[in-house]
Amino acid sequence: MKKLYLLPAFWVCLSPAFAQEDKSKLIRELLDKEEANGYSGTVLVAEKGRVFFDDGIGFADRESQRRQTAETVFSIGSITKQFTAAAIMKLEAEEKLSVNDALSRFFPDAPADKKNITIHQLLTHTAGFSETLGDDYDTVDAKQFTELAMKSLLRHKPGEAYLYSNVGYSLLGIIVKSVSGKNYEEFLHDEIFIPSGMLHTGYVLPGFTKDQLAVGYRDGNRWGTALDHPWKKGGPGWHLRANGGILTTSGDMYKWYLALRGNTVLPKSETEKMFTQHVTEGPRHISYYGYGWVVQNIGDVKMIWHNGGNGVYNAWAGFDMEHDIFIMVSSNVSNTVSDKIAAELYNIVSEKAKMQIPENEPDFRNNPVTKNILEAIHKNGAVYFSAHSNEILKQSGFDFENDMILLGAGEQLEEMEKWDEGIALFKVYTELFPGIVVAWNRLGKCYAQKGEMQKAKACWEKSVSIRAGDNRAVEWLKEMTNK
Repeated sequence: MKKLYLLPAFWVCLSPAFAQEDKSKLIRELLDKEEANGYSGTVLVAEKGRVFFDDGIGFADRESQRRQTAETVFSIGSITKQFTAAAIMKLEAEEKLSVNDALSRFFPDAPADKKNITIHQLLTHTAGFSETLGDDYDTVDAKQFTELAMKSLLRHKPGEAYLYSNVGYSLLGIIVKSVSGKNYEEFLHDEIFIPSGMLHTGYVLPGFTKDQLAVGYRDGNRWGTALDHPWKKGGPGWHLRANGGILTTSGDMYKWYLALRGNTVLPKSETEKMFTQHVTEGPRHISYYGYGWVVQNIGDVKMIWHNGGNGVYNAWAGFDMEHDIFIMVSSNVSNTVSDKIAAELYNIVSEKAKMQIPENEPDFRNNPVTKNILEAIHKNGAVYFSAHSNEILKQSGFDFENDMILLGAGEQLEEMEKWDEGIALFKVYTELFPGIVVAWNRLGKCYAQKGEMQKAKACWEKSVSIRAGDNRAVEWLKEMTNK
């Protein structure tokens, strides 16, 4: 559930005429235009206690023609991290832990390279853990996940650099579970959601039914809802739990903002820690990471926001607390980025400032990095790419975190029926991200297209070993057995 991209912005003054326009009308006009362009999702826009818009756009389920509404439940992806951070802040306020505590306090068997990692470093993505260690829908339990994390190779020394990590936030969720004596979701439900009035937020405790949820679509194809994919009885496995996957509504997210603003759930001192600019996210120093939030100074205004997506759903939630503006945007179609719409909505509501939005923000298939990788493969061939992949990826601008870039390049090689090139790329994909099911499945498909069925079988068996449920490799292996 990686963040999609930083929100680029700068401020300019708006004309008084614009400020006098009816904001609700302008919001509706914008969203009608976005719906015509294929957008569907839910939107809430509020300023100083007035809700200008809280409704659904487009279809929550295209096949049944079920419309999105304000009550539609959607996945917020990595926005989940702010709830994990809030849980840690809650426990710190109760003096049950400190952000300065080391992992060795909670994991006595932590190896030497990890025992001194602090909660602060996990919260700020500076611990050195990789972004992921496996597939979101692998039903790994807390013990299994902890063992994987402790055996994993750190990407840098703790505290040395910023590297966005879902692994770190899942470990924080396990710490919440250990310290509180409650399951992760149970703690959020009792200590965060219910006190905030959020009755429709969680993994499984709200008792969601499929007809409440927005159906996700990837590249126009039905992906389904979170309930259509493998979860444990108590929610997702720990490759997703505590770092992503929370389900909610736009109204509940607004209640969360009001709870933060009013310090009704957390003491002001702990909330301020969440919104502090702890570490820069990149060399341009455009934005910083707090605790579960991105903190970005734009002009004289402090914007606090986070986004999330898994290639199917995407969402953006953020606020300008000084001017009391809150915006929530979700989408259930993979080709629409909620960040762009959120920025346009902010431009309508704000009377003093404006965000600049980049035109045609590239997705995981159509961006400079993917193009550079493909050009290198086309120019030099599969054998050269295999021998020099690390160098080529670095020169292409690949950040070795976002596996979706490799998926985008690989999909296009498949569409061009470049099977040797596809094999070369997907082999690198599986080496860099060995827990990603789709990488093994696509590698197997490329082998199958070349008639190398034993190699295809090995790839699909590996895929099924990672995730047995909701995996097309199971069907492909059965087809091979029946031939």
